[in-house]
Amino acid sequence: MDKIQKSMLSNKKREFGRLKILDSIRGMAALLVLYHHIFKLNKEILKSHTSTLTFDVMDFISELNLEAVLLFFIISGFSIALSIAKRPLTNGNTLNSYLYRRFKRILPIYWLAILLAFITGTVLGILHLNDFSFHNLLGNLLFVQTSASIPESWAVPYGLNGPLWSLAFEMFFYILFPLVYFLNQKWFIKISLHTKYVCLVALVLLGIVVNKKIIFIPYFLFLGGFITWIQGYISAQYYVYWKKRNFFFLANLLIGIAVTIGSSQIPSETVKVIGKGMLLNGLFYFSMIILDQYNTTKIKNFINRLFFKIGEGSYAIYALHYPILIYFQKLGISLKYQLLVIPPFIVCCYLLEKKSLLWKLKFLELDYLKPIYLFNKVVLNKK
Repeated sequence: MDKIQKSMLSNKKREFGRLKILDSIRGMAALLVLYHHIFKLNKEILKSHTSTLTFDVMDFISELNLEAVLLFFIISGFSIALSIAKRPLTNGNTLNSYLYRRFKRILPIYWLAILLAFITGTVLGILHLNDFSFHNLLGNLLFVQTSASIPESWAVPYGLNGPLWSLAFEMFFYILFPLVYFLNQKWFIKISLHTKYVCLVALVLLGIVVNKKIIFIPYFLFLGGFITWIQGYISAQYYVYWKKRNFFFLANLLIGIAVTIGSSQIPSETVKVIGKGMLLNGLFYFSMIILDQYNTTKIKNFINRLFFKIGEGSYAIYALHYPILIYFQKLGISLKYQLLVIPPFIVCCYLLEKKSLLWKLKFLELDYLKPIYLFNKVVLNKK
């Protein structure tokens, strides 16, 4: 490609429709999380009925659960970039529209996941557990829950529904992004990406210190996840505008590799997760760059035939499966019968998610900037 062609591309915007491959990747990630929890809850049975090699392979695949969640974050950031390219954030109306679409997407199934956890707890007679307390329910409704492995958590996933921890991260990303976007457009547009990114990482590291040494604030933890999410957003700049960020993602890839290799020497789990996110983002970006040079239609079509429909129900699969698996475990239902339930469960999740996209939920269509306007009015009146 000569310099003239490159110049033309740099000023062009790629025409694109729905990228089915993104849904397929979501589908694969959701299946991996589902597999991880089935494996974890039936580990002893599987160990006694499989060879050592087979079990070790199954265990290795199961341990990729965190990578699957980080892949969700990357795809989420990438998808928001595609959405913003088509519906730019320019004023209060576009911001309200953005928030309405995000809330309409995440809240219905999230509320159903909480309800399903409550029903499961009722049937199993375990509502006395702290996981079902009103305080914990309120924390989940406010999206401040973090993993139950964090002793200082303000709230943990409601009703033992472990996967709900990552949805607090997602909601944080959705709400923080417009603020970052507008601040960048108004004040920081001329500052280099690398400088802004280093400042973000420094802020996250400061947050880790505050959480460890002073007081635990979940938003600092969520901000650590935002590093992974925003890299997904940045990588989409190549897909939309052919804007390459090779040095940026190479640096993240190398840092991610270094953190992963030296993870045993790193005391902070958050830093380890950030490192994995950097590694995955580097692989994601360079895979996109390389594959964009070839005709991969046949491969994509093959993958989409296998996973696209699952991807369309991936959010429901992710949010709803764990209470059902807990129910099976508490009742001692055989693994083979659990596996028989999985295909119809996936079909139901697909149908539910497709249906939920049609729900208007007009009560969510609000002026989300109104409190800010009122606050400014009060301040101005006092002056």
